[in-house]
Amino acid sequence: MVRPQTALPPDSGGDPVKRRTYGTVGIVAVVLVAALAVVSAGGVPLGGDGPADATVTPDRANATTIHHDGSHLSLEGAANQTISGETDLAPGTELAVRVVSDEPASPFLVSETATVGEDGAFSATADLSLVDADADAWVTVYGNGTELANVSARIAAVESETPTDGPDSDGVPSLEYEGDRLTLAALENETVRGETNLSAGSEVTVRLTSTSDASPFLVQNTATVAEDGTFAAPVDLVGIANGSTFEAVVRHDGETLASAEGIVVGGVNEEPTGDSTPTNRTGTVEESSRVAEEDHNTTLDYDGDKPTVESAAGQEIAGETDLPAGSNVTLRIASKGGANPFLKSATATVSEDGRFTAGFNMTGVPSGTTFEVVVYHDGERLAVADGEVVE
Repeated sequence: MVRPQTALPPDSGGDPVKRRTYGTVGIVAVVLVAALAVVSAGGVPLGGDGPADATVTPDRANATTIHHDGSHLSLEGAANQTISGETDLAPGTELAVRVVSDEPASPFLVSETATVGEDGAFSATADLSLVDADADAWVTVYGNGTELANVSARIAAVESETPTDGPDSDGVPSLEYEGDRLTLAALENETVRGETNLSAGSEVTVRLTSTSDASPFLVQNTATVAEDGTFAAPVDLVGIANGSTFEAVVRHDGETLASAEGIVVGGVNEEPTGDSTPTNRTGTVEESSRVAEEDHNTTLDYDGDKPTVESAAGQEIAGETDLPAGSNVTLRIASKGGANPFLKSATATVSEDGRFTAGFNMTGVPSGTTFEVVVYHDGERLAVADGEVVE
């Protein structure tokens, strides 16, 4: 499956170049005919119909391929999933290998690193054990800040691991909460606490994955085990809707130590809107994308050549669509590259004039981090653009 890229139009005169991201199939028909490969009967992109390793190489100066059999890369929803390939980059070059969900209702992002060997081969091991249902995704390889190759992937669900108690009588590892489930508030500094029998100084990963289709999110952070075996991982849940349910999982070295069901109750359940008259309202971009097979015209607004947000709360991404007023669209932003991985999702309602605006909390995301923003409606991709976090 090729994510087609269209050359941007040249500057016409002294005014800033105005470009538009279109979701209309007619606009990108020529590009899609040339670039899109096989699509399954259900509309899921499965990859190209060429040789098994005919992976997309956006940077033609660097021949990079991702190994896969057939039209897509097959992985399992389990730990220790190997993603390998070849490149003509210099031995020792560090690559970022990213696996990101292609389904807005079930977001996930896993980022790993790999080093180019003397023979040009590379290999990364990804932990996909939290992908608990059959899922479609994209695997992308980045090197020197450039996207080198991507391929569609099918992740097959496997029987989920059952969290096991530790050997002592206290039943550790465990997550700390009262009642029948973990209750958190939509705050910037909520804390997930627990206990484990790992040695002091060990690092565990706490990941919260939404189980509510209406409010998809994925939040994770690491914590260090203290001398008494306890750990505390801060999480940022600002903007998560009240009543959203999730699964909390604690992992160490690819193994699930403990899990619990949870719910978001109270807090700041909507992203702060910030200035009601943001500046990124006029600039648009023309760029092809994987779009819905419907005649919807959807654009993203920004000045310059790409959307930009600041490393702060209350950041807005807005746009315009010809969907009926009252329709809900989902905006998802996912980091590009492996240095600062993140995946954020927000829902916006189309107004009477066709406008929509979604808020994001970008606190802690370093300036210079690049990302992709995608607009979805009813699971269909309507528009896409590359953006950047700025100071």
